[in-house]
Amino acid sequence: MQEYILRLCKELERQQLWNKESRLLLAVSGGADSMALLGLVQQLPSEWQPQFAVVHVHHHLREESDEEFRMVQDYCQNKGIPFFSEHWSEESHPRSSLEMAAREFRYAFFADMMEKWSATHLATAHHADDQLETILMRLVRGSTLKGISGISMTRTFGSGQLVRPLLAFQKDELYQICGIAGIPYREDSTNSELTFTRNRYRNSIIPLLKAENNQASKHFSDFSEDLQDVLTVVQPLVVQSFRSLFTKVEADWVLDLVAWQMCDGSLQRLVLSHFVTEQLIPAGQDFRRSQLTAIMHLIENQSPQKQISLAGGWQARKRYDKLTFLSPDSVRIDFSDFCEVLELNKWVTLPSHGRIGLFHNDNAVSKELLLEALSVGITEESALLPFRVRSRHSGDKIVLNKNQPFTKKVSRLFVDKKIPDEERRKACIVTDDEGRILWVPGYAQSVWLSENDSEQTRYRLIYIK
Repeated sequence: MQEYILRLCKELERQQLWNKESRLLLAVSGGADSMALLGLVQQLPSEWQPQFAVVHVHHHLREESDEEFRMVQDYCQNKGIPFFSEHWSEESHPRSSLEMAAREFRYAFFADMMEKWSATHLATAHHADDQLETILMRLVRGSTLKGISGISMTRTFGSGQLVRPLLAFQKDELYQICGIAGIPYREDSTNSELTFTRNRYRNSIIPLLKAENNQASKHFSDFSEDLQDVLTVVQPLVVQSFRSLFTKVEADWVLDLVAWQMCDGSLQRLVLSHFVTEQLIPAGQDFRRSQLTAIMHLIENQSPQKQISLAGGWQARKRYDKLTFLSPDSVRIDFSDFCEVLELNKWVTLPSHGRIGLFHNDNAVSKELLLEALSVGITEESALLPFRVRSRHSGDKIVLNKNQPFTKKVSRLFVDKKIPDEERRKACIVTDDEGRILWVPGYAQSVWLSENDSEQTRYRLIYIK
């Protein structure tokens, strides 16, 4: 055990994560990772052990969550460790994007507790295997340069800093720590399910890499640190160029395309990546490289006036020698003018919220995605391509499903369903080439769509709120 404690002390000193005067909150779920972190911090020498407490969220997502909660609570009470918990009631669980919603709830509680407890640091138990999984997933998915640099050791969070002191430790070592010190933990039964993307990497791909080299996770951690070092050195030049090219106008940003054309292509891409990761996207929201490519294509397009939708409800609007990035609030004001063609097997990010796409039925769509999405099928006979997604218009009518074979105004549909005005304004409409309304995602579908019969349908519309 002493070997692991000394390694942690060296990491604390090398990275200057905290000192004896800090006030530390430990995020402990009850798994081996976080319980090992708790055990290590308990045994730190006095010069590295700050005042600390444990924070735990009971998500009420699994039957064993009760056992995890009681185990962590009892452990802290027996050791005299301050313990703070929060419950995420089942009534608050959303129908889609459950994992993201759970994360948001968890970190909101952590931020709140940092302020209430006057904490300077929040520590999580992310380790080298998490780093390996994250980098691989982002590479495969197509992330920004900052994204593929992986999990950072520290970042600003709440009223202080979020730190990850175990990034140099491998998962197997954390199990060993628990075993040596007799630290209890609970295994999450869902970790073995291949429905979720990270689990597929963890259980199917990572073992192959470790079979080739059992130090693979360490090498990926070294890669992450090296790339983050490079980005740190380059950052001053990128920031300087960003400030000369971009202007903030209230909630929006304007890019001077004349000055942009004078920059080297490599610098353009770095500045754009800096902009979307530091200014456009709130912390914790992913922004894929495909969006950067789409912006570059928009800039290079010969058309003087064109626009595209971006993640997080933003919109890039080209008008001659200016490219304006409209904030979600600005976009919502202009949502009445929204209309985009649904290209096959591609996503369209909606200005109000979410994304929608038209896919071949045999196109690979993960089960994880379908769990958080609304999906309807279209037969080849009824598919009058191209399809379009647009904002709602006055007088819109839809021919409802076979159980109610009549035409109904979309506005009346909302009244009958008692949909609030703010939700009505966000609603989008999917039409075919003849302008027939096929789908009002989340509210109604026409007779030309099918929720089931996937083998008889050629296309599938997928909407994620």
